[in-house]
Amino acid sequence: MKSLSSLLISSVVVAISGTASAAVVTQWTFNSSNAALTLTPYIGTGTASYVGGTAAASPAFATGWVDDTTAVSPVLNYRWAMSTFPAAGAASGTAGAQFAVSTAGYQNVVITFGLRNSNSSSKYAMLQYSTNGTNFADFGDVINGTGDTFTSVSRDLSALTSTNNNSTFAFRVVSVFAPGTSAYVAAKTGSSYATSGTYGFDLVTVNGTAIPSPGAIALLGFAGLVARRRR
Repeated sequence: MKSLSSLLISSVVVAISGTASAAVVTQWTFNSSNAALTLTPYIGTGTASYVGGTAAASPAFATGWVDDTTAVSPVLNYRWAMSTFPAAGAASGTAGAQFAVSTAGYQNVVITFGLRNSNSSSKYAMLQYSTNGTNFADFGDVINGTGDTFTSVSRDLSALTSTNNNSTFAFRVVSVFAPGTSAYVAAKTGSSYATSGTYGFDLVTVNGTAIPSPGAIALLGFAGLVARRRR
């Protein structure tokens, strides 16, 4: 039979583990049951905006990603589409979409989304992150897109402790030059890059694990102290 101290430790560990499971902090699906489509998150809070000169494509909300299973009739499945990218040899890493999400109360941040490149858009994109909402740094590998197809993207930022419990956390997905060059390359082989090419986003999700409360951590320490004294 387990001792009282062992049972106490087990109970606290279970409680802390329960709060540490991955959860959706904020998610955008861009879906709607009417024509009033917006950039309001489906889960949580945050802001989505155009950055670096991009603007709404025509249409700004088009057919969404098949992986988006949140769209159940009468809700329609849409993606957020943007255009007006820089000229072929200009402003790499500046234009695309920006998302601001508070990670207050969360750690081990993971970002996932679907990115749809049109044939004439830049084939390559980069995720950038910010811990103050103003200054951004590249993160992870270059995203390699395919014309008129969604690419599933996941970036694990859990090693960046500065993104934990951060009310000013933000990230961008921006077009970049082809690796080793100073120009954009079209997403579809045989197509030419054009500023009118589009990026489309769907299921933009910020995941994290809840940070255990100070009380739970203190209780675990107390349980350990009891166990040592009983020995």
